[in-house]
Amino acid sequence: MDKKLPVVIGVAIFITILVYLALENSLLYPTLFSTPISSEEAVSIIAQKLNLTKDNMKQFSTAYVYIKGDGSVFESDVKSNSIGKYIESAEPTKTTGNYFAWEVRYDNSRYFIDSTTGEIISSSNSFVS
Repeated sequence: MDKKLPVVIGVAIFITILVYLALENSLLYPTLFSTPISSEEAVSIIAQKLNLTKDNMKQFSTAYVYIKGDGSVFESDVKSNSIGKYIESAEPTKTTGNYFAWEVRYDNSRYFIDSTTGEIISSSNSFVS
């Protein structure tokens, strides 16, 4: 029994390290359930909400951002989900949670669309800086 204990402990440590590395690596790649929606999908969500035609679709602009619950907006990259520098302020999010989101601008309005669920998490009728 005394000889088996170090082997069992060694195997347990090795498996723990493998699981840790697998979990760390999994955060780097989007999964089926957390793949971000495209900017076109975000625009179509807003266009549908506003009952707009295809002629109005050219007037939209989008940016992938990170928005905090208090409305602070930061640059972000859709491929890496990195958080960059502070850009501007917006209305607080509906749940006061933090999100990676698509910022969709149309006329003088901004809409923030959750990048995984497509839910509108914040909106405003004027630009706040």
